[in-house]
Amino acid sequence: MPEYLAPLGVLRAKPAATVGEAMVCRGPLYDRLLRPVLLAALNTEPRQADAQLAAQIMRETFRAGGQACRPIVATGGLNDAFVDPALRYIKERGATVGFARSLRKVRYDGGRAQELDFGEDQASLAEEDRVIFAVPPVVAKALVPDLTVPEKFHAIANAHFRVVPPPGQPTILGVVNGVTEWLFAFPDRLSVTISSADRLMDEPREKLAETIWREVARLTGLAEKLPRWQIVRERRATFAATPEEAAKRPETRTRYDNLFLAGDWTRTGLPATIEGSIRSGLSAAAAASRGKAAGASRTAA
Repeated sequence: MPEYLAPLGVLRAKPAATVGEAMVCRGPLYDRLLRPVLLAALNTEPRQADAQLAAQIMRETFRAGGQACRPIVATGGLNDAFVDPALRYIKERGATVGFARSLRKVRYDGGRAQELDFGEDQASLAEEDRVIFAVPPVVAKALVPDLTVPEKFHAIANAHFRVVPPPGQPTILGVVNGVTEWLFAFPDRLSVTISSADRLMDEPREKLAETIWREVARLTGLAEKLPRWQIVRERRATFAATPEEAAKRPETRTRYDNLFLAGDWTRTGLPATIEGSIRSGLSAAAAASRGKAAGASRTAA
């Protein structure tokens, strides 16, 4: 089969198949395009990743045409793009957003969540109240009895360098055969993202910054002297997008009538991406309001 037809195997893959079982994972097209894109989206080595999740990525990007492949960059940060507008939207509609409160446990009775225990205070739930848990899977499992969730995760590493990008530097630059995978140019800094970065979690921070900066300097033509930097590593950034872990993703609805789940780890049809998070939130909101009388909605995040 010609190399450019290999992705058809992923689109036709059976449930529980890996990308490595569904297509040949080698050659220039795979090494320079398919693997970098799939690795970034799945945060799992593609050969080991769930083929059906990879197929959905391909359907919504490559198969949908060039416009669907154009990335959108939050140049002002995710706060400006998502968090602040959401908080304004909520407050403008008379709701209160509370912080610095940890949900300790939930009291259930009669197939419903009846009370939220925050330690110092408790919130009793009225008949019309709905609860959406937008929390990590480990937290959801501790709060919801007998809930099955993904249990294996992969890391993501980011490096930020306080330096003005050189003129003409592209906003996004994909990199192969290096530690660096994606280089982002913002007005006041250069940032690097590395997916499935478990191998880098115990690397000394300054050594890692120096290694990445040497690559960035070669890519941009900037001086090799290390500028001000910051390394951010998240060990449990996303669930491992393998067939085994994907099968553990729960639906939005739970066994409790008034309790719903949201998060990129729920069964969105996508891997753990921002798009998946947004879809999970929309699904949870729709499920909470569908066929129910209008009432208060409580979200734990």
